[in-house]
Amino acid sequence: MDSDETPGDFLTETAERLFGLKYLFPYQRLVISNILDADDSAGGDAAETNDRAALGCQIVILPTGAGKSLCFQLPAVLLQGATLVIYPILSLMADQERRLRELAALSPEHGVMTPALLRGGQSPEERGAVFRQIRNGERRFIIANPEVLLTEAVMKELPALNIAHVVIDEAHCVSEWGESFRPDYLRLNEIIAACKSGTGPLVTAFTATASETVLEKIDRFVFAAAGLVPRRVIGNPDRPNIAYSARGVLCRDLAVRDLLDKMEKPAIVFCSSREGTEKLARYLRDCPNPPAGTEVKFYHAGLEREEKTSVEKWFFESGGGVLVSTCAYGMGVDKSNIRGVIHRDCPPSVEAYLQESGRAGRDGRPSRACLLWGAEDLRRLALKSSGGRFADLIAYARDITRCRRAALQRLLDYEGDGTAPGTECCDVCSSAASGRYREEASLLAFFRRNRRCYGINEAARFLSESKLVRWREDEAKHAIRSLIAEGKLKQVNNIFWKGKITVQDPKG
Repeated sequence: MDSDETPGDFLTETAERLFGLKYLFPYQRLVISNILDADDSAGGDAAETNDRAALGCQIVILPTGAGKSLCFQLPAVLLQGATLVIYPILSLMADQERRLRELAALSPEHGVMTPALLRGGQSPEERGAVFRQIRNGERRFIIANPEVLLTEAVMKELPALNIAHVVIDEAHCVSEWGESFRPDYLRLNEIIAACKSGTGPLVTAFTATASETVLEKIDRFVFAAAGLVPRRVIGNPDRPNIAYSARGVLCRDLAVRDLLDKMEKPAIVFCSSREGTEKLARYLRDCPNPPAGTEVKFYHAGLEREEKTSVEKWFFESGGGVLVSTCAYGMGVDKSNIRGVIHRDCPPSVEAYLQESGRAGRDGRPSRACLLWGAEDLRRLALKSSGGRFADLIAYARDITRCRRAALQRLLDYEGDGTAPGTECCDVCSSAASGRYREEASLLAFFRRNRRCYGINEAARFLSESKLVRWREDEAKHAIRSLIAEGKLKQVNNIFWKGKITVQDPKG
């Protein structure tokens, strides 16, 4: 580095001058130093190819909110070549573009941060203009996703773009999506190879959550396939400002509504499908006793670009709204003041859950993350095709004997000291956890008091009209049928009480 100061002082000075940050966390400093020391153009010391590869290929696991973006944004300002950042979803690309443009507008010195965006739907003329800006050195950041980069037209251009650093953000997607619906994630090594000029680009894969199994897949499909051997930089995945909880539920929408009633906002509710986000958003707007004073919108990948932009802007600026979303909004979006995250539906893995729940409390203030699970998840587990990390997540949710934060750390194979239990740590440590369905106790008590008095329809109608319960009739029917299916309630076949319901236990 061309500086008379020590490397540490130089990094701190650069971070403060360009990003307004007076302090770098140790892991940030290590990752940034590895990149700069491995690159000749930044004045690094690793002149030999082997040394360069050893420093310049990294898998970095840092918790959400630990400042991953700075780990590649700061080096990008200092490297002579361009930095290519590969993102999995459009909302994350748009969020990074917005943040970089805001930085670029601060002063002429910040202008180097103006990003170049490669996305689907660009005309040949638009894309040609982007390529010219990168080749001329006018753009140092390139934002793209795997599918765009692997098109023939883009692959032909990559060798000429002088790419010094390839960044793979949310790298756990290689494992979670590459072997299913995003096969292009298994071809990232081809993109890395196409970027080679001279000794080739530096490569850093970032994620906030990854078990040993996921890390091995990132290593195999990205680095080993490209002939690279990465080092690992692993930070403590713990988020001590998030209070974790999990609860079994029979009526998920009802549970979401009641949680939002008591939860500080803004908040995100994650659903597993596009249709689910729209249905839940309508329910929260139209149900009896909706969350007071709360504006609700939904977001998923099927929205038109203008709709996505409008919802993103609304939620980013919102001080008390609720966003119902698929994972399309979940990764890396930098809204710092989200106070609560609810998972209406269980995500496919521990990594996905931690990534999405980690949207809460990026400002360091106390926040909440609640995972809902139900009979549908248990039935899914019974299928041979389900298991692995989904099974681990359900086991975590149902276990009411261990601190949830410590359990999550174990599931990520993190060998730390764990977190000392405390009343604000999780529902287990505060003695609020329950292994029963949320609605179970009240329904069983109701049918014990009224054994063989009501059928399903009659009971559901009675419960929906009760001022104490606040259920919709269809919710009550679903809950009753679920307990019948699990053998906790039963319908009597006796001619005198045919179809009436009682409790399936000695007291029934």
